[in-house]
Amino acid sequence: MKASFSIIFINLIAFTLINGVKATPIIPGFRPIYQASGVKVYEKSYTSKKLEFVTIVNTKKARLENLIGELAARDNSQIKKNFLTQLWQNAVHKNTPSSQVKVIINGAFFSTRNDPTGIAFGLKVNGKLITYGYGVGNEYFGQIRTFSWNNQSNIATIQTYMVQTFKTVENVLGGLDITANKSANKYLPRTFVGVGDRDGDGVTETVIFYSSNYARQIDASATLRGFGAKAGMMLDGGGSTGIIVDGKPLIPTNRPIPQALAVYAGE
Repeated sequence: MKASFSIIFINLIAFTLINGVKATPIIPGFRPIYQASGVKVYEKSYTSKKLEFVTIVNTKKARLENLIGELAARDNSQIKKNFLTQLWQNAVHKNTPSSQVKVIINGAFFSTRNDPTGIAFGLKVNGKLITYGYGVGNEYFGQIRTFSWNNQSNIATIQTYMVQTFKTVENVLGGLDITANKSANKYLPRTFVGVGDRDGDGVTETVIFYSSNYARQIDASATLRGFGAKAGMMLDGGGSTGIIVDGKPLIPTNRPIPQALAVYAGE
Protein backbone atom coordinates (compact mmCIF):
# COMPACT_ATOMS: atom_id res chain seq x y z
CA MET A 1 0.00 0.00 0.00
CA LYS A 2 2.82 2.41 0.83
CA ALA A 3 4.40 1.77 -2.56
CA SER A 4 1.12 2.60 -4.30
CA PHE A 5 0.84 5.93 -2.47
CA SER A 6 4.45 6.71 -3.42
CA ILE A 7 3.76 6.05 -7.10
CA ILE A 8 0.65 8.23 -7.01
CA PHE A 9 2.56 11.03 -5.27
CA ILE A 10 5.43 10.90 -7.79
CA ASN A 11 3.01 10.92 -10.73
CA LEU A 12 1.18 13.87 -9.15
CA ILE A 13 4.43 15.86 -8.91
CA ALA A 14 5.29 15.00 -12.51
CA PHE A 15 1.86 16.15 -13.70
CA THR A 16 2.29 19.40 -11.79
CA LEU A 17 5.72 20.15 -13.22
CA ILE A 18 4.86 19.20 -16.81
CA ASN A 19 1.64 21.18 -16.93
CA GLY A 20 2.89 24.13 -14.89
CA VAL A 21 -0.07 24.09 -12.51
CA LYS A 22 -0.52 23.24 -8.87
CA ALA A 23 -2.31 19.96 -8.35
CA THR A 24 -4.94 19.65 -5.63
CA PRO A 25 -3.40 17.93 -2.59
CA ILE A 26 -5.61 15.21 -1.14
CA ILE A 27 -4.86 13.33 2.07
CA PRO A 28 -5.17 9.54 1.67
CA GLY A 29 -8.53 8.34 2.97
CA PHE A 30 -10.49 11.40 1.83
CA ARG A 31 -12.74 11.17 -1.20
CA PRO A 32 -14.74 13.86 -3.03
CA ILE A 33 -18.47 13.64 -2.32
CA TYR A 34 -19.78 16.94 -3.73
CA GLN A 35 -18.69 19.48 -6.31
CA ALA A 36 -20.05 22.72 -7.75
CA SER A 37 -18.43 25.73 -9.39
CA GLY A 38 -15.61 26.78 -7.05
CA VAL A 39 -16.65 24.37 -4.28
CA LYS A 40 -15.56 20.82 -3.46
CA VAL A 41 -16.38 18.73 -0.39
CA TYR A 42 -14.33 15.73 0.74
CA GLU A 43 -15.23 13.05 3.26
CA LYS A 44 -12.97 10.62 5.10
CA SER A 45 -14.39 7.12 5.25
CA TYR A 46 -14.78 5.42 8.62
CA THR A 47 -16.49 2.26 9.79
CA SER A 48 -17.32 4.01 13.07
CA LYS A 49 -19.66 6.96 13.64
CA LYS A 50 -16.78 9.41 13.28
CA LEU A 51 -17.45 12.10 10.67
CA GLU A 52 -14.77 14.18 8.99
CA PHE A 53 -15.24 16.64 6.11
CA VAL A 54 -13.09 19.14 4.25
CA THR A 55 -14.66 21.90 2.16
CA ILE A 56 -12.49 23.66 -0.43
CA VAL A 57 -13.61 27.06 -1.74
CA ASN A 58 -11.98 28.84 -4.69
CA THR A 59 -13.00 32.45 -4.10
CA LYS A 60 -12.37 33.28 -7.76
CA LYS A 61 -15.30 31.04 -8.72
CA ALA A 62 -17.42 31.05 -5.57
CA ARG A 63 -18.09 33.52 -2.80
CA LEU A 64 -18.29 33.45 0.98
CA GLU A 65 -21.00 35.21 2.94
CA ASN A 66 -21.47 35.87 6.65
CA LEU A 67 -24.89 34.67 7.79
CA ILE A 68 -26.22 36.16 11.01
CA GLY A 69 -29.47 36.18 12.91
CA GLU A 70 -31.50 39.30 13.60
CA LEU A 71 -29.67 42.06 15.46
CA ALA A 72 -31.07 43.00 18.85
CA ALA A 73 -33.06 46.24 18.78
CA ARG A 74 -31.37 47.81 21.82
CA ASP A 75 -27.83 46.64 21.09
CA ASN A 76 -26.76 45.96 17.51
CA SER A 77 -23.68 44.07 18.72
CA GLN A 78 -26.00 41.34 20.03
CA ILE A 79 -27.36 38.73 17.60
CA LYS A 80 -30.36 36.46 17.96
CA LYS A 81 -29.56 32.77 17.55
CA ASN A 82 -30.89 30.40 14.90
CA PHE A 83 -30.48 26.71 14.22
CA LEU A 84 -28.10 25.94 11.37
CA THR A 85 -31.00 24.55 9.35
CA GLN A 86 -32.81 27.91 9.63
CA LEU A 87 -29.67 29.76 8.58
CA TRP A 88 -29.55 27.46 5.56
CA GLN A 89 -33.08 28.49 4.62
CA ASN A 90 -32.11 32.14 5.05
CA ALA A 91 -29.17 31.57 2.71
CA VAL A 92 -31.39 29.86 0.11
CA HIS A 93 -33.62 32.94 0.02
CA LYS A 94 -30.58 34.90 -1.22
CA ASN A 95 -30.02 32.60 -4.19
CA THR A 96 -29.95 34.09 -7.68
CA PRO A 97 -29.99 32.31 -11.06
CA SER A 98 -26.20 32.69 -11.26
CA SER A 99 -25.26 32.16 -7.59
CA GLN A 100 -26.63 29.51 -5.25
CA VAL A 101 -25.71 28.43 -1.74
CA LYS A 102 -24.09 24.99 -1.58
CA VAL A 103 -22.53 24.75 1.88
CA ILE A 104 -22.95 26.40 5.27
CA ILE A 105 -20.67 25.88 8.26
CA ASN A 106 -20.79 27.24 11.80
CA GLY A 107 -18.31 29.95 12.67
CA ALA A 108 -18.11 32.40 15.58
CA PHE A 109 -17.41 31.81 19.25
CA PHE A 110 -20.26 33.22 21.35
CA SER A 111 -22.01 33.03 24.71
CA THR A 112 -24.19 29.92 24.94
CA ARG A 113 -25.95 31.39 27.99
CA ASN A 114 -27.39 34.47 26.29
CA ASP A 115 -29.86 35.02 23.47
CA PRO A 116 -29.34 37.48 21.86
CA THR A 117 -25.62 36.90 22.29
CA GLY A 118 -22.42 38.77 21.69
CA ILE A 119 -19.56 37.52 19.49
CA ALA A 120 -16.39 36.68 21.40
CA PHE A 121 -13.63 37.71 18.99
CA GLY A 122 -15.15 40.14 16.51
CA LEU A 123 -17.40 40.18 13.46
CA LYS A 124 -17.86 42.41 10.43
CA VAL A 125 -20.50 41.57 7.81
CA ASN A 126 -20.45 43.01 4.28
CA GLY A 127 -18.87 46.25 5.41
CA LYS A 128 -20.92 46.62 8.61
CA LEU A 129 -19.03 46.27 11.88
CA ILE A 130 -21.05 44.21 14.35
CA THR A 131 -18.50 44.03 17.17
CA TYR A 132 -14.79 44.00 17.91
CA GLY A 133 -15.50 41.10 20.30
CA TYR A 134 -16.32 40.93 23.98
CA GLY A 135 -13.50 38.44 24.61
CA VAL A 136 -10.70 40.55 23.16
CA GLY A 137 -8.41 41.71 25.95
CA ASN A 138 -10.03 39.28 28.40
CA GLU A 139 -9.34 35.83 26.98
CA TYR A 140 -6.58 33.95 25.14
CA PHE A 141 -4.00 36.74 25.16
CA GLY A 142 -1.86 36.68 22.02
CA GLN A 143 -3.86 33.80 20.53
CA ILE A 144 -6.77 35.63 18.90
CA ARG A 145 -6.79 35.58 15.10
CA THR A 146 -8.99 36.94 12.32
CA PHE A 147 -10.23 35.29 9.16
CA SER A 148 -11.05 38.02 6.64
CA TRP A 149 -12.04 38.11 2.99
CA ASN A 150 -13.11 40.45 0.22
CA ASN A 151 -15.44 39.09 -2.46
CA GLN A 152 -14.34 41.75 -4.94
CA SER A 153 -10.60 41.06 -4.75
CA ASN A 154 -10.95 37.29 -4.16
CA ILE A 155 -8.44 37.33 -1.31
CA ALA A 156 -8.80 35.56 2.03
CA THR A 157 -6.37 35.94 4.94
CA ILE A 158 -5.80 34.68 8.45
CA GLN A 159 -3.67 36.83 10.71
CA THR A 160 -3.12 38.08 14.25
CA TYR A 161 -6.09 40.08 15.56
CA MET A 162 -5.80 43.80 14.74
CA VAL A 163 -8.49 46.47 14.90
CA GLN A 164 -7.18 47.78 11.56
CA THR A 165 -8.39 44.61 9.84
CA PHE A 166 -11.96 45.46 10.83
CA LYS A 167 -11.52 48.94 9.37
CA THR A 168 -10.20 47.88 5.97
CA VAL A 169 -11.75 44.50 5.02
CA GLU A 170 -15.44 43.98 4.22
CA ASN A 171 -15.87 40.63 6.03
CA VAL A 172 -14.02 39.67 9.21
CA LEU A 173 -14.54 36.83 11.68
CA GLY A 174 -12.49 36.46 14.85
CA GLY A 175 -11.32 33.11 16.21
CA LEU A 176 -8.42 31.42 17.94
CA ASP A 177 -4.98 30.27 16.93
CA ILE A 178 -4.88 26.54 16.17
CA THR A 179 -2.57 26.04 19.17
CA ALA A 180 -4.91 27.70 21.71
CA ASN A 181 -5.91 25.10 24.28
CA LYS A 182 -9.58 24.26 23.82
CA SER A 183 -9.34 20.78 25.34
CA ALA A 184 -6.70 20.26 22.69
CA ASN A 185 -6.06 16.54 23.21
CA LYS A 186 -9.67 15.46 23.63
CA TYR A 187 -11.71 14.00 20.80
CA LEU A 188 -14.48 16.56 20.34
CA PRO A 189 -16.46 18.18 17.52
CA ARG A 190 -14.13 20.66 15.81
CA THR A 191 -14.48 23.37 13.15
CA PHE A 192 -11.36 24.98 11.69
CA VAL A 193 -10.66 27.24 8.71
CA GLY A 194 -7.49 27.67 6.66
CA VAL A 195 -6.33 29.67 3.64
CA GLY A 196 -4.05 28.58 0.81
CA ASP A 197 -2.67 29.51 -2.59
CA ARG A 198 -3.72 26.75 -4.99
CA ASP A 199 -2.74 28.50 -8.24
CA GLY A 200 0.70 29.58 -6.99
CA ASP A 201 0.31 33.28 -7.78
CA GLY A 202 1.23 34.43 -4.27
CA VAL A 203 -2.38 35.29 -3.32
CA THR A 204 -4.35 33.17 -0.85
CA GLU A 205 -7.54 32.75 -2.82
CA THR A 206 -8.47 29.31 -1.45
CA VAL A 207 -10.43 28.76 1.76
CA ILE A 208 -10.32 25.35 3.44
CA PHE A 209 -12.85 24.33 6.11
CA TYR A 210 -12.43 21.35 8.41
CA SER A 211 -15.49 19.87 10.15
CA SER A 212 -15.51 16.79 12.38
CA ASN A 213 -17.65 15.35 15.16
CA TYR A 214 -14.66 13.58 16.79
CA ALA A 215 -11.17 15.06 16.52
CA ARG A 216 -8.28 16.57 18.44
CA GLN A 217 -6.92 19.99 17.55
CA ILE A 218 -3.80 18.42 16.05
CA ASP A 219 -5.99 16.30 13.75
CA ALA A 220 -7.78 19.38 12.45
CA SER A 221 -4.62 21.44 11.90
CA ALA A 222 -2.77 18.55 10.25
CA THR A 223 -5.65 17.99 7.84
CA LEU A 224 -5.71 21.68 6.92
CA ARG A 225 -1.99 21.57 6.14
CA GLY A 226 -2.45 18.39 4.15
CA PHE A 227 -4.99 20.14 1.94
CA GLY A 228 -2.64 23.05 1.33
CA ALA A 229 -3.45 25.59 4.06
CA LYS A 230 -0.69 28.14 4.71
CA ALA A 231 -2.44 29.51 7.80
CA GLY A 232 -5.26 28.24 10.00
CA MET A 233 -7.71 29.38 12.66
CA MET A 234 -9.99 27.64 15.13
CA LEU A 235 -13.71 28.34 14.90
CA ASP A 236 -16.29 27.40 17.53
CA GLY A 237 -16.55 23.67 18.15
CA GLY A 238 -18.31 21.32 20.52
CA GLY A 239 -22.08 21.49 20.18
CA SER A 240 -21.76 24.34 17.68
CA THR A 241 -19.98 22.27 15.02
CA GLY A 242 -22.23 21.66 12.04
CA ILE A 243 -22.14 21.50 8.26
CA ILE A 244 -24.91 21.40 5.66
CA VAL A 245 -24.09 20.50 2.05
CA ASP A 246 -26.69 20.96 -0.70
CA GLY A 247 -29.45 21.04 1.90
CA LYS A 248 -28.33 17.88 3.74
CA PRO A 249 -26.92 18.13 7.29
CA LEU A 250 -23.71 16.09 7.22
CA ILE A 251 -22.89 16.98 10.83
CA PRO A 252 -26.18 17.98 12.48
CA THR A 253 -26.29 20.27 15.50
CA ASN A 254 -29.13 21.12 17.84
CA ARG A 255 -27.42 24.20 19.25
CA PRO A 256 -28.74 27.57 18.01
CA ILE A 257 -25.91 29.83 16.85
CA PRO A 258 -25.69 33.54 15.95
CA GLN A 259 -23.47 33.28 12.86
CA ALA A 260 -22.46 30.86 10.10
CA LEU A 261 -20.43 30.93 6.88
CA ALA A 262 -22.20 30.32 3.58
CA VAL A 263 -20.56 29.24 0.35
CA TYR A 264 -22.28 30.36 -2.85
CA ALA A 265 -21.20 28.68 -6.08
CA GLY A 266 -21.59 29.96 -9.61
CA GLU A 267 -20.23 33.50 -9.51
